Amino acid sequence: MQVYNISFQINEAVELIWKEWMKENFIPMIQATGCFEEIKWYQLTVNSDQEPTYTMQLFTPHLEQLQAYHTLHATTHLEQIRLNWGEKCFYFCTQMQIVN
Repeated sequence: MQVYNISFQINEAVELIWKEWMKENFIPMIQATGCFEEIKWYQLTVNSDQEPTYTMQLFTPHLEQLQAYHTLHATTHLEQIRLNWGEKCFYFCTQMQIVN
């Protein structure tokens, strides 16, 4: 199983509207690609002096589907984060493989 992980650190002042945007726009945009079988979204437990932090894991059994996502969609999707949230949302992406 291949996992594409996007981690987000969001400015607390916009956290609530960012979460709504994620639910109403970003996640459906990813689902519409058909590249992933499952999407899980988590809020991380952080210290009170840290910005709210989230992670989204996108699951696909086939490396080819993940590569297709990178080729056809990832740049556009990540650009939407930058355009909508700018400096208020820091994010980074990693690719993982489930081994157990």
